[in-house]
Amino acid sequence: MVVTDRAGDSLLAVADGMGGHSAGDVASEVAVEAFADAVAKEFEPGTDTGSTLATAAGRANDAVNDAARDGRGEEGMGTTLVAACVEGETATVVNVGDSRAYHVTPDAIEQVTIDHSMVQELVDEGVISPEEMDDHPQRNVVSQALGMAESVDPDIYEISLDGTLLLCSDGLPEEVPEPEIHDVVVEGEGPDGALDGVANTLVDHANDHGGSDNISVALARLS
Repeated sequence: MVVTDRAGDSLLAVADGMGGHSAGDVASEVAVEAFADAVAKEFEPGTDTGSTLATAAGRANDAVNDAARDGRGEEGMGTTLVAACVEGETATVVNVGDSRAYHVTPDAIEQVTIDHSMVQELVDEGVISPEEMDDHPQRNVVSQALGMAESVDPDIYEISLDGTLLLCSDGLPEEVPEPEIHDVVVEGEGPDGALDGVANTLVDHANDHGGSDNISVALARLS
């Protein structure tokens, strides 16, 4: 979802809840609301965008934990969070979990974030190859998410945006190969209003491929 869009700058966020359907919905909704509120309160001219997003992710983690404790959700619920602040030609991305950010240009698709997942840790340790990730039995097990602990250690990325920024839950790349994602995004080039159609097409492609998980997508394009 596009959380805010002001003066040409956008804040986008995707959260993928865990812990049962209702609990996951609560966790993701609480996280996005708390994250957006924290960014609005912390973001001032001259402040470091990455630090602001990291602080906001921490506030979102607190909010999910509080919701589980006070009965709005369930103990053990959690959610991933990938979000980005797009300022002119620069995108600053924060990530907790295995939802992803991609940078899509006419010639390429590049995964910006690194998953916080058990299989990614196995790849980093050299236990399995990247090609073995998609079929590994632990491919859906996250190593970090909002609500899993009292604190989080988000990753921050800054990229020069030269095309389209795509944020998505893991349900999209699990069902749709990256070359196909690239083609859908590139073929959807046009005015900003066309991005809703691109997002819907990506979700449709994922469902056509099996739709084994919920799919959430948010996009921003350099004007």
